[in-house]
Amino acid sequence: MFNFPKILHPLYLFEEDAAFYAADLDKATAVELSSLMVDILRLAETHTNSEIVEALKTSYVEADILQAFEKFAELEETGLLFNRGENLKETAAIASERRKLLVAIPGIATDSFFDIETLSAGTNMAFSYMFKYLAKYVDLHFTGHRNRKLADNMYEVDISVTDFGRLSRNINETYFGILTLHLDYETWLLPLYQHTELPPILVQCHAPRGHGGEAINSILRHYAAMRDFDGFTAPSDYVREFYADYVWDASFFNTLPNGVDSTLFRPMNKEKAKQELARHVGDDRILTTPTVGYLSRVESEKGASVYLKLAELNPHLLFLIAGPSLGRYASQDLPDNLIYAGFHPRKALPMVYNAFDVYCFLSMSGEETFGLTVLEAMACGVPPVVPNFDGVPSVVGEAGLVADAENFQHDIATFVSYPSPIDFSKKINMLLNDDQMRQSLSQKARERALSFTWDKTACRIVKLFEELQEKRRLVSPNRLLNLFAPTPPEAVHNLGGIGPANQGRQEPKYKSIVLGMNEHYEPCLIRDAAYPLRVEDGLVLSILKNHTVREAEAVLAAVVEDEAEAKATLKRVCGLIQATA
Repeated sequence: MFNFPKILHPLYLFEEDAAFYAADLDKATAVELSSLMVDILRLAETHTNSEIVEALKTSYVEADILQAFEKFAELEETGLLFNRGENLKETAAIASERRKLLVAIPGIATDSFFDIETLSAGTNMAFSYMFKYLAKYVDLHFTGHRNRKLADNMYEVDISVTDFGRLSRNINETYFGILTLHLDYETWLLPLYQHTELPPILVQCHAPRGHGGEAINSILRHYAAMRDFDGFTAPSDYVREFYADYVWDASFFNTLPNGVDSTLFRPMNKEKAKQELARHVGDDRILTTPTVGYLSRVESEKGASVYLKLAELNPHLLFLIAGPSLGRYASQDLPDNLIYAGFHPRKALPMVYNAFDVYCFLSMSGEETFGLTVLEAMACGVPPVVPNFDGVPSVVGEAGLVADAENFQHDIATFVSYPSPIDFSKKINMLLNDDQMRQSLSQKARERALSFTWDKTACRIVKLFEELQEKRRLVSPNRLLNLFAPTPPEAVHNLGGIGPANQGRQEPKYKSIVLGMNEHYEPCLIRDAAYPLRVEDGLVLSILKNHTVREAEAVLAAVVEDEAEAKATLKRVCGLIQATA
């Protein structure tokens, strides 16, 4: 049943060649309407069905008005004209009574996650696997343009992130968390943290640095704006350790390792794999020459130029590249021992991996928190050689070799490291010249890969949302009243807390005062009195009226030289707020 009033998308109504149109600015679509439908739209947000009929029955036949309602219902089904989400509870009823997560990843077509062959980026592939396993434990609802079932326990719902604030209460009643992806441009996500009624937001971070500093700055802005019950996930501990140098509370960064499909990616008969790839490529050298493999986009930040150098340094070895294309390198004179093995569908990748004797991972961008292809190669029993930077060595553990890399303190044009061609060459030859080492690492690689499962990843996400919900229940509003006032010199020593940290400093001329009651005149301290505080304490108390703890952190870091004292101040004030809630 289609019932007014309805909240409209931003519309532009116009007439052209004696026909009426509504331009839906949300959908960038123009819809042809009758004059009756235009008149109904003018009443749509303030009148009920019966009120509209009553208002228009002197100009139109009632049957025509009711028929127009049906046409509007058809338009709403396609996501046009009307804002989404008003019937969120009814929409959610198409799923089971299990807990539900709302997934919001603007800019990536939802359907692509269900056709992995259309995905090229490792992040998107990771999402595809993660969603599949996550749906075993919760129902997933993806923001989109219509209400429909995507797969078992997965649905698209007709709601946009621009509707989240308006529908915060409905969303909170329906979902126990919002799962999203960090992107360097955060204009759509940052405002969501202002809505305290929204459930916990978990932001997956796959690019902790790079892009000329944009990634770091963006993540720090998110960190500052997040509520006490929001957080990040990243595929390796490295991200938390990296940001611990920038923030006071690294607990906002949670490790969420990727998994691997160990039934697809598994050891095969290596000779048969080499024969199949040799037939595909048309080069029998694959059958007789030790092979080094590279599977990635053939781009500079993925280490393509370094890989060419390795081929030049080792003419006795064969270097294979499997990727979408050779890109700009196709026009270069390539070493004779470098073979482009072409692009392969995902189901054929185990054959490609198994044809490698050693897997070479050379990416040097700030987006390598894990290295999904490294784990896939390991699952196939292929020992990897990886650079010593970011989170990749933590994936390999003792199941491969780690080569030297020059790591940059600040990224430059997306590059955060430069792998050493000399040391990579040394480690590759070490593996290929020692059959016992290679076979031992091959076994270790498979065993270690089996410990990374997508089911563990899914369970970890559910657990993280449960932990964030616990944090949410502990959040206390700051209702304390405080003010700042001058103080005579003789009153200085009555402020308390004047100790060694302040010796040698000029005595303060001002103090902060916290009142023994809140804005509702409820006594919240021992007695109905005014308690003197340090100015820094009062400053934090005031900031936390309208800002997050992380924003207060930024202010304290700027105005208090002693970081230990600044941290103690923030901890002390937060304790006071919690204790008087």
